[in-house]
Amino acid sequence: MKEDRGWFFLRLRTLYTADLIANGETCPEAPELYHVNLAFVCFAFFSDWRNETGWGRSVYKRDEFAENDESKKIGYDIEVLRTEQMTRVHFETIHVMPYKTAYYHWKWTSPIALECTSHSVRLRHHNEHHIGEWTPLYTYNGQDVNAATTAVYPRDKPFMVGSNITFCCIAKRDKVPSSKFVTQISNRTYITNPVPFDKPSDYPSSINLGDPVDCLGSALFIGYPPDDQNLTCVTRDLSSVECHWEQGRNTYLILDRKTVYTLNGRGCTFNNCVHAVTKQETKWTLIAKNPLGVKTLIDTADPTHRVWLKAPSKISHVAFARKVTLSWSWNEEKYTSFQMKCQVNLNGSIYNETFSGVGLSSAVLVNLQPFAKYTAQVACGSLEHFYKWGDWSEIMEFSTKEDIPEAVDVWIQYSETNTSVLWKPLTQEHSHGIIAGYEITIENTKGLSRKKNTGLNNTQLCYNITFGNEKGDRIVTVSAKNSAGLSPPSTIVIPSYPDNEVSISQIYNGFEMTWEEYPNSTCGYVVEWFPTYNNTQCTVEWEKIPECDNDACYTWNQSGIFEAGVSYTVSVYACTDDGPKLLNRSEGYAIEQKPGRVEDLTSTYTGRNLELSWKEVPLNQQKGIILGYKVITLDTDSKMIINTTTTKEHKVNLKLDPGSYTFRVSAFTSGGEGEYATLGRNIAVRSDQVIAATLVGCCSAAIVFIIITVLCYRKRKWVKKLLYPDIPKPKLAGKWITKGIYCTQILTDGYIKCEIQEAHSVEHPAMSENLHGPDPISSNSKHFNQNICESPVDASYCSVEKLITIIENPSYNMTMPELVGAAQMSDLTLEMQDDYLPAPNFVQNNCVVKNAVGYKPQSACHTNV
Repeated sequence: MKEDRGWFFLRLRTLYTADLIANGETCPEAPELYHVNLAFVCFAFFSDWRNETGWGRSVYKRDEFAENDESKKIGYDIEVLRTEQMTRVHFETIHVMPYKTAYYHWKWTSPIALECTSHSVRLRHHNEHHIGEWTPLYTYNGQDVNAATTAVYPRDKPFMVGSNITFCCIAKRDKVPSSKFVTQISNRTYITNPVPFDKPSDYPSSINLGDPVDCLGSALFIGYPPDDQNLTCVTRDLSSVECHWEQGRNTYLILDRKTVYTLNGRGCTFNNCVHAVTKQETKWTLIAKNPLGVKTLIDTADPTHRVWLKAPSKISHVAFARKVTLSWSWNEEKYTSFQMKCQVNLNGSIYNETFSGVGLSSAVLVNLQPFAKYTAQVACGSLEHFYKWGDWSEIMEFSTKEDIPEAVDVWIQYSETNTSVLWKPLTQEHSHGIIAGYEITIENTKGLSRKKNTGLNNTQLCYNITFGNEKGDRIVTVSAKNSAGLSPPSTIVIPSYPDNEVSISQIYNGFEMTWEEYPNSTCGYVVEWFPTYNNTQCTVEWEKIPECDNDACYTWNQSGIFEAGVSYTVSVYACTDDGPKLLNRSEGYAIEQKPGRVEDLTSTYTGRNLELSWKEVPLNQQKGIILGYKVITLDTDSKMIINTTTTKEHKVNLKLDPGSYTFRVSAFTSGGEGEYATLGRNIAVRSDQVIAATLVGCCSAAIVFIIITVLCYRKRKWVKKLLYPDIPKPKLAGKWITKGIYCTQILTDGYIKCEIQEAHSVEHPAMSENLHGPDPISSNSKHFNQNICESPVDASYCSVEKLITIIENPSYNMTMPELVGAAQMSDLTLEMQDDYLPAPNFVQNNCVVKNAVGYKPQSACHTNV
């Protein structure tokens, strides 16, 4: 029966295995076993058996049935018992093919350690017609048989992560262990429920199972079986093979439990297996094994196709200005006859060329930068069957020698006082060495030598050109100089009368220069820029633009090179044989910022008018195009803003009342509002202004009074009629001359009641019959008296005797001679002039005259009929 190793290792990690080996023959009627060999390794049964001969103790019986019918399987019953109580713990029937001489293998895994108690195994043969007898018990004695002390099993054993382990305690006689041991399986042995172990550990896992006097605990190793991967075998010296692999997952097993490696049956350590190469050996088998499992890796290849060269040694160099020769040697003798190719790592990048040859030991690198520092490494590989690049050599440093500099970039600067020639300093890439100085030659256009300077130092980048009284243009040549010699000359023509007449355009927020193609241009165009308000010499920057055939050559936009808040003048020149030709010029700011502070803020006060004036922000502090000025007026005491004004002028007029004020003036651009200048002013009240204001007020009041008086005089009749109308005269008819009027106050109604009675008078003056004649009432008439009732509750009329006064109207010059009786009231009438209407407020009060129309001037009246 073929063994399933994968299953075996799985079961071995989680349980304890017992293998039974039996050797026997069967008879047609009563088959018997010749030999059974039982062995125990750790906690496992290992059992084999065979038909005829065996090893160890043997029983010789023959199985005639196997000889008669080899095609029919043989059946065996196998039973495992716990010996002390003869408790069956496992029963299984297996079938095997019969062979005359054969070994049969069977295995069983116990759920507890075999040391916990004694285990016995027996088997018997059976077929369709016959069941044989059980073999004698084959017993493995547990430690509970003769144990003198308390013990816990398993202990100090490795187990797989994820195992559920059952612990047993062999206690002293007549002793019961702690409550964690829940089941008794023999007289002295008790077991726990399965305990899970889900995590690995680098050190033994201690399990506390009881008190120190009883079954204390155990220590186990929890880990994984080997997980090595990616076996690769190569040759490095062309005479041996080195095999390398990855360890994979950590097993967490150490010391004598760690993984052991063998390569093609020869022991080695991790990632360090080296064996001599034989022509026939092209397969390598790596076996990684620990107590929890086995991992097998296989690699197959021809060693000559797996060449991984070692690093070159003793690398050296010979450097020149623009090339270097690298040399190295090999420590392996077989390398000198091996076809190889090599590559160079130059300053961290792979050189663009590889080198090949037999036993290659040198390479030449060209097109290097003069006067530059380099680092180099060399690595080689197989040329015929390239596998991989070998190890890099040590880093070697070298420097190339100096070479003549490149031509300098020359330009000119025009100013009001002189003309200067300028050139840019050469970078290390273009200087090809240390610049010792510059040589300048100045000639006129007729070819006559004018001046030659050879002593300019390496820091001087500007030279003033003096024309003097001589006419004509100048040709200026500049060359840089180092230890290798002079650079090619750079020439520029300086006109004696430069053409700088061109309109200047204003630019806002960035520079993008465009120009038309100039037909006489021979060497492209030059864009020049410098700070507009910086008069320092040699502050010009420029960029040369070569000729080309598309529109991009006539556009320039490099706003990123300009400093924010600085005004620049940008010019475009055409490069011609006769010198630069100005095509376009602009001024402006690439990026505008907040401007600086206005200067000389002053004030002038006239009457209520205050004029603030100031000077503009200095040009070098404007930092943008000034769009205007902001003027803020604040009350000095309360800090309250009274007025805010924006203007583009350098002054502003304000009308203010007397008081204390603070003025803030600031300029602003598109980049924001700048810092403000502050001025305080106290506006006081003047005495002449107070007098003038008083006089103006008095005169105004007098004029208004005079106008009102004149108007009232001219409209006096209308005013009199409106405010004090004439009182009409009454007309009397009937017997007013002989009657008297007596009035009483009606207390309940709140008005006066008048009655006409006979008046007893001594005199009865004559009265005209004409009602419009003289007044019938004498001025000597008696007076009526108004009697007011004392009690407001009394609703009756006051008595006639209480009237003590007779009504008299002296203006009528009329006397009432006698009282008029009440019966005569109906004969009397009181008439008014038709053109008199009492005022409305006089009609609302009440005056009652019975059986007549009554009239009482300037009193409230109401008529009852």
